[in-house]
Amino acid sequence: MLEAHAPVYTEPLSIRIVVRVLGSMRLAVHLLLFVAIASIIGTVLPQQEVYTDYSHQFGPFWFTVFGHLDLYDVYRCGWYMGIVAFLIISTTVCVLRNAPPMVREMRHVPSSPSAHFLQKRPEHFTSTSAKAHGEILQSAVAALRDFGYQARPVQDNAGKTQLFAQKGRFYRIGYLLTHVGIILFCVGAIYNANLPLKWAEWTGTVHPEKNFDLPLSKIPQSSWLSSSSSAFRGIITIPVGQTVNAMFELVGDGFLVQHLPFMLRLDAFKVTHYSNGLAKDFVSTVSLYHHDGKLFKTGIVRVNHPMSVSGVQIYQSSYSDSASRLQLHNYLLSDPGLPPATINAAVGEHLKTFGSQYAISLRDFKTQNVIPRKAVGLSSGAHHGMINMGPTVSYLVNNDRDHTQILIKSYMKPFSRHDEDYRLIGFREMGSTTYHYLTIPQGPQHGIRLFMTYLDDLEQAARHGENASKAVFLHNLDKAQAQTRVFLNVHDRDWFLQSSLKAMQELRAYPLPFLTVFHHYDLHWSAGLEITRYPGMKIIYIACFALVFGIFILFYVPRRRIWIQIDEDKEKSRINLFADSSRNEEDFHRDMEDLNAQLQEKL
Repeated sequence: MLEAHAPVYTEPLSIRIVVRVLGSMRLAVHLLLFVAIASIIGTVLPQQEVYTDYSHQFGPFWFTVFGHLDLYDVYRCGWYMGIVAFLIISTTVCVLRNAPPMVREMRHVPSSPSAHFLQKRPEHFTSTSAKAHGEILQSAVAALRDFGYQARPVQDNAGKTQLFAQKGRFYRIGYLLTHVGIILFCVGAIYNANLPLKWAEWTGTVHPEKNFDLPLSKIPQSSWLSSSSSAFRGIITIPVGQTVNAMFELVGDGFLVQHLPFMLRLDAFKVTHYSNGLAKDFVSTVSLYHHDGKLFKTGIVRVNHPMSVSGVQIYQSSYSDSASRLQLHNYLLSDPGLPPATINAAVGEHLKTFGSQYAISLRDFKTQNVIPRKAVGLSSGAHHGMINMGPTVSYLVNNDRDHTQILIKSYMKPFSRHDEDYRLIGFREMGSTTYHYLTIPQGPQHGIRLFMTYLDDLEQAARHGENASKAVFLHNLDKAQAQTRVFLNVHDRDWFLQSSLKAMQELRAYPLPFLTVFHHYDLHWSAGLEITRYPGMKIIYIACFALVFGIFILFYVPRRRIWIQIDEDKEKSRINLFADSSRNEEDFHRDMEDLNAQLQEKL
């Protein structure tokens, strides 16, 4: 048995249908929602940072997921720019479709509408008067003037004279300005995204370099960008006294080298701190030169106060030491009585010690370092629970035999506990997040030489078979004082004895056969600068003005229209008041009630 199917007619896809879909409000709202969500992600998630930082922060799984979604450079990824471009097309079609009738409506005022049109108005009041037609018109004009309306007489379709008044004739400009503002904002965003660079990446014209340790002179030309790039955002770290003419722009898991349109020299750098050790302000003094070496501008760059030159913004983003010279004293725990070996090195250098079994890499140096007070046995302060330990050096120790890695922090400044001074050394294994601390008592001469000599004397006494007793401890302390010529009074002697025994217990958990103490430093600063050029910002500023002004018109400039008709009779004339408003209908209704009441009083 055959089934009968009703014929299905499909409307062919036409330009009119496409235009209707592109210009629909529903599509524009969804696109705006997607752009807003993506922009929130780009605001919350730091953009254009080194991929290893993301990996440590999110873990391998989410790092891979976020990477596939291009969330580490949201504002320049393909899907974001595609949504923004589609929003431009949709909003432009909407403006082109609706602007002509809006302009015609603002130019052509329907002052003599049909009776059917007037009857559809939401506000309608009727009253009567025995006055003559001319007097009624004068009274109505006066009442409208009291409410801020300029009325004018017009002829209706039947040839009768009526009054027409309105406010906010050009309220539709608010709609046009908001839509044009959205278009300009999106155009500026795409302009700042540097589409030529994205195209060069997609076509393989440029290749981001992935070796961050490669010297600048050996970076291939395929990883360099011209100084004439329309937009860029990069970072550079400059030691005081040096000049650069390029910076690094992070792209994915690599980087590109961006030529600067000028040469930049860091003349000076200064950092100030709060009492708790946190950075309060850091300021760079920079000089800009043409490529022929001629100075053309000098200025100051500080946090939140960038320096601007020819559309390029120079921001202060960070600071660090620049190969500062550090002096450390290295004690051998196997023979602590020996004088310490002096190590002079710079941050970034690699050293060998203990028969080349241990490799030391100086990783970081800070002039201020804040740690919890509880970590060193101190109670929380009155205002905060942190203590500023001052200059600190961090170094990584690799054991070439068992391949273990120990991270050490050595603090140069002693801290005081119960009016006694201690030197602090923190240590932890790589992979652990918790630091363990050694609190070594200092002698009167602000060093740990007395403690190390005392430790050596006790070890020798133990090797000679002496048992631990108070007499042995006191005898060897007197011996250490005589050897170092550092003498303690009675009070300090009791404190030093107790603190030394506690420090020796802490040393049992210390994983290295040597103790490196931070002694002195010769500071050299480097400033981290962020340099940007966003030519689309001027367009975005215009867009912001259009959006704000358009929204202001939409909220505070409603269109209000009033028609007053007078139907003459033998005894009395009938006055009909019709009115409408584009928004705030409740307020408008109360105004029309007051207007009608005043009109009746005058009539």
